[in-house]
Amino acid sequence: MLTAAWGRIAASAARARVAIRWMAAGLVALSLAGCGGGMDFGELFSDTGQPGTQNGQAEPVPQTPGAGAPRVALLLPLSAPGKLGQIARAMKKSAELAMVDAGNPGITLVAKDTRGTAGGARLAAEAAVGEGAKLILGPLLAPSVKAVKPVAAGAGVPVIAFSSQSSVAGDGVYLMSFLPEEEVDNVVRYAVKAGKRNLAALIPQSDYGTIVGRALRESAKRHGASIVAEERYVRTVTGITAPASRMARKLGGASKIDALFFPEGPKLMRTAGDIMSRGGVTPGKVQLLGTGLWDTAAIRTTPLAIGGWYAGVEPRLVRYFADHYMKTYGTTPPRIASLAYDATSLAIALGRSPDGVPFSRVQILNPEGYQGMNGLFRFRQDGRIQRGLAILQVTPTGPQVVEQAPARFPGS
Repeated sequence: MLTAAWGRIAASAARARVAIRWMAAGLVALSLAGCGGGMDFGELFSDTGQPGTQNGQAEPVPQTPGAGAPRVALLLPLSAPGKLGQIARAMKKSAELAMVDAGNPGITLVAKDTRGTAGGARLAAEAAVGEGAKLILGPLLAPSVKAVKPVAAGAGVPVIAFSSQSSVAGDGVYLMSFLPEEEVDNVVRYAVKAGKRNLAALIPQSDYGTIVGRALRESAKRHGASIVAEERYVRTVTGITAPASRMARKLGGASKIDALFFPEGPKLMRTAGDIMSRGGVTPGKVQLLGTGLWDTAAIRTTPLAIGGWYAGVEPRLVRYFADHYMKTYGTTPPRIASLAYDATSLAIALGRSPDGVPFSRVQILNPEGYQGMNGLFRFRQDGRIQRGLAILQVTPTGPQVVEQAPARFPGS
């Protein structure tokens, strides 16, 4: 029997029906929408989670699939405590929303709890494969993806996971996520195009910092920029004090620095901004460059970030999905909830394969790409996602687009 909550989803879908169809060119047309809400990806990027108190079990998503509908498993840490569990439950709701928006999804979607542990994810994947799943969506955490990979590979089941760690991609695992390396490359490309070739960097001493630091070096080399100054810091108020002071002196020194790459969230950016302002570094003196950690409403009240550039989803798309989710559930979704919507919508479209072979590698790797809640995307041969991102500028009233996201991928 449909629950009252499911009834609200259906009512919302009736007001905002989203057509999902297989286009002649091979594109999957999902809704032109995006996600909302703030999420500190630096915190989530550690990909750690505490075990839940429940055993991972199948949790059917309300639906009325047709006979013989392909079975798709959604693996999420639904019983994990704290923020991780909250994110997982919001992602499940987003997947449910995609099922209703599709009208006639044509797949059977079953959610399974990974408990936020690698062992729980492996058990959930084994259960999913044993029940005949032809595609796995999730898990969220990198250790969980690693645990699921051999189980899925052994059964020939592709995995569309949500981890932002590129190292877990490949061998049948495709990442439906926001990869920091791609954000870095896009903002460096735009900065160089704007004449900012001498870069400084203030980078955290963390797994996230290691990845974005490496991406910065590779992107600078690729686009013809130079890294002329760099400081590393521990992600605490006391840990950032001395490095920020040293960076302020470098920015005010004789060497010409065109832009400062600072992949940090608003809280520590405010601390660093206060320190650097006392050293004579004020907003507008040097161009700030950031990552998806800036994709939060709090960044607009961070003086150092005002005028800064970062690569992300166009605001109109962000607002669309946030409004759609809010009207359905009465709450604002976390930043990554729309990934589950896109993954589910993609599964629905791939299940309608014109050649009768759903979820094939050829379908998943369609070079034309797909349009989803977060804009244009496609999967690379190594399983990593490639997104068509806009370049955004931080303003007191919210992000403003300074370079539109591409309408299609080069060569597609």
